Amino acid sequence: MKTYRIAVLPGDGIGVEVTAEAVALLEALPLERDGIGLELQTYSVGAAEYLAHGHPFPEETFEACRQADAILLGAMGLPSVRWPDGREIAPQLDLRERLDLYAGLRPVRLYHEQDTPLKGHAAGDIDLLIVRESTE
Repeated sequence: MKTYRIAVLPGDGIGVEVTAEAVALLEALPLERDGIGLELQTYSVGAAEYLAHGHPFPEETFEACRQADAILLGAMGLPSVRWPDGREIAPQLDLRERLDLYAGLRPVRLYHEQDTPLKGHAAGDIDLLIVRESTE
């Protein structure tokens, strides 16, 4: 069995809620039948981590992300939590810069013709990949 290590970074605000649902979905998938395992490890990052411990992205968390096969990233930062110089806390930018990440991949696939407002398309008719360039 091939096991993939996923670092889960829930972040702040709605990121925590959305990430929890994504994790629940991943844990419900019957991947074992295909010889795939997932090892999910959650790490605290973001504005709440900054308020609790003085740093939004601990070095040990960054190292865990570097070693992971994938990172499940939730929304990070809160408008009211800022660095002393007034900048908003955004550890996702640190992650992107330090790991030289440049794109977000967002696959779109129609699995069932009833699941879309784009009537007249059958399952498999819509199959594309959106590449969101993130280098600013």
